[in-house]
Amino acid sequence: MTVLGAVTDDGDSFYCWTEANLTSKQGIWLLGALQDRFGEELVVFLDRAGYFYNRDLWEHVSGERTTETVGDSSVERVCGDREGEEHLDVWYFPPKLPELNPVEGCWDRLNEWFKHRLIPDLSTLKRQIQRGLPTITEPIIWNYLCP
Repeated sequence: MTVLGAVTDDGDSFYCWTEANLTSKQGIWLLGALQDRFGEELVVFLDRAGYFYNRDLWEHVSGERTTETVGDSSVERVCGDREGEEHLDVWYFPPKLPELNPVEGCWDRLNEWFKHRLIPDLSTLKRQIQRGLPTITEPIIWNYLCP
C-alpha cells in the first residue's frame, strides 16, 4: 500500500493510495488527478522518485520525449507549453533533501499517528489511513519555498 499526497499553497490537500507498485503510470495519473481537483493550470513540485522522474511523465507534461538531460539528475523542471491544452509545470526538489519537501512532514505526522496501532490486514490499513489523514495539519508551503 502506497499513499500519494499533495498540499497546496493555501493549505488544501489531496491524498490517494494504491496497492500497485508505483510506476510512471501512477505518477501521470496523480498529475491528472491534481488537475481535476485543483484546476488545469498548475505548478507542481515533486521529489525525484522514479515514478515522477522519468521520460513518460516528461512526455506527458511537455509533449516531448527526447531531452538531453533525461536519465541524469540535471532536470529541474518540465513545462507543458502545448498550445490549446492545459498548462502544467513540474518542478523537482533537489535530490537527497527531503527536508525541503513539505509533504515529507505530512508523512512523518501520519507515521507518528500510526505508532502502536495494530493493523492486521489491508482493509484495516485502508480504514486507518482514512482516519489518520484528517489528523495531519498541512504545512505552510511558502515556508519551504521561501525560507
